[in-house]
Amino acid sequence: MPASSTNTSTAPSSWQRAVSALCWRALPPLSVVVLVLLIWEYLIPLGIVPGVRAQYLGTPSGIAEAAAELARKGYGGHGLFDHVRASLMRTATGFAIAASIGVPLGIVLGYNQRIGAFLLPIFGFLRPIPALAFIPIVVIWFGIGEIAKVFVIFMTAFLYVLLGSVSGVRSVPNDYFRLGRNYHLSTFTILFRVVLPAALPEIFVSLRTAMALSWAVVVASELIAAQVGLGYLIQSASQVYAINKVYVGVALIGLVGVTIDFGFLMIERRMLHWVGR
Repeated sequence: MPASSTNTSTAPSSWQRAVSALCWRALPPLSVVVLVLLIWEYLIPLGIVPGVRAQYLGTPSGIAEAAAELARKGYGGHGLFDHVRASLMRTATGFAIAASIGVPLGIVLGYNQRIGAFLLPIFGFLRPIPALAFIPIVVIWFGIGEIAKVFVIFMTAFLYVLLGSVSGVRSVPNDYFRLGRNYHLSTFTILFRVVLPAALPEIFVSLRTAMALSWAVVVASELIAAQVGLGYLIQSASQVYAINKVYVGVALIGLVGVTIDFGFLMIERRMLHWVGR
């Protein structure tokens, strides 16, 4: 009995095994990151990269100092949080308008194939066009104010949301429609109670993709005479060769983008809890 109790006390618990497994999985990528940072910090400044001046490549320590300076002093007369907030507000506004129009319209066009036959080829033609191509036209239409910036984001998100919603509706099995008609449900009830729940997984995929693209496009939209925003920070800092501040702006865009995507994933799992079960 004493021997068995000793073996039980010394055996690793389940959470200890989980932590150990996590550490072993994290060790290879962390080792690569540390190695890259060390090379970047100590070897890159020696000029080993051909064709690029070492001072334009920055260093991890310089980026950390730039981040601390931006957090303390801000940039261009605005605090660092103000730049992040301005970009988030533009993205959220453009995406919200795109989703509120794109999802209902996509459901209608997916359900009514006669109307879709007229409009969907136009939207399909516009979707591959990059957001940068719209900027000169948008400036002519709306000037250089906030409406122009939001419209560029809206156009990018709207096309993906719309066509994703159409695809979601058209992937609903025909048996669902027949069942609704057999119960003499109205068209609105069929769309709201039958089609929408079945199409939601694909609609959420399009929303998530559109949100990621909206956040990426905010940099392009802030090329339109912006005075605050992460895109403005990156562009302005690059013009004076403040490369470390450019890296900070790029890193913030990536960090916020990952956070937004994770939030969407959590919402999707909560709202579509039946998917995959």
